[in-house]
Amino acid sequence: MVRTPLQRASGVLEVAPQAYDQELMRVALANPQLSSAERLAIYNRQYWFRLFTVFHRAFPLTTRLLSHFTFNAYVSRFLLAEPPRDWNVDSALVGFDDFLLEVLPAELVPIAGQRLGVARLAVVQAARIDAAFHRVFLAPAVEPFHPGAQHASQLLSSRLVASPSVAVLEEHWPLCELRRTIAGEVSEAAVALPEGLLKPRFWLLLRAGTKLNLLALEPREAQLWGLLRQLSVGAALERLEQDCPAEQRAGLPESTQRWLARSVTLGAWTGLETTPSTAVRQD
Repeated sequence: MVRTPLQRASGVLEVAPQAYDQELMRVALANPQLSSAERLAIYNRQYWFRLFTVFHRAFPLTTRLLSHFTFNAYVSRFLLAEPPRDWNVDSALVGFDDFLLEVLPAELVPIAGQRLGVARLAVVQAARIDAAFHRVFLAPAVEPFHPGAQHASQLLSSRLVASPSVAVLEEHWPLCELRRTIAGEVSEAAVALPEGLLKPRFWLLLRAGTKLNLLALEPREAQLWGLLRQLSVGAALERLEQDCPAEQRAGLPESTQRWLARSVTLGAWTGLETTPSTAVRQD
């Protein structure tokens, strides 16, 4: 009964007591002010509003791009497919950005009450950005890895283990700036999507204490971050060189040395993990 979805046909969220289990309706007691259905509806409504609020706070950018009403529809679909089963309410958020990637329309996402929708890729990127902010902020504190002379022999054949308090973000619209702009606003209306960027932009999101910081990354630097999460250091550097145009390869060693040094200084890694093979995959 508690998980019975709220109805949306009227343009507002409403309980649907007619969908409650009839045996439950029979045994639930009325009181002088409320019928059994009305008493049950209180819990039904509170359940959904509580979870909607949790999702709004964790996905503020996605919520405002879609409007609260449209966003809530996707939250409802997700929670029906993946009902919360943990005491920690934040566990209900896990996988929501992946869910949106699967269920959003191919090009434009319709917004309730609006003539125009919003680009699907913008919503997907917004959800990835929101999820990363939430995940990085709540990540446990870990000891950063600082490689020394004792690691030299195994560094190239090992994979760097990423700290949970860092993430690489990609945007084709100024979404991180928009997220900062709408922070603290009290509105349920959809916010307009800014003009797209001429080139994709990459950020390193990292936590320092209780503060989240965004640092700009060069495109090739962002690619290296992604490769280092998947491959050994040696294989990642080899792949990066293969993907780099010939005219840019002369300065690549110096750049990669600078990027790796900065990542270590920022505390982006927690250790080394041996890999079974350093072979570079050819796509």
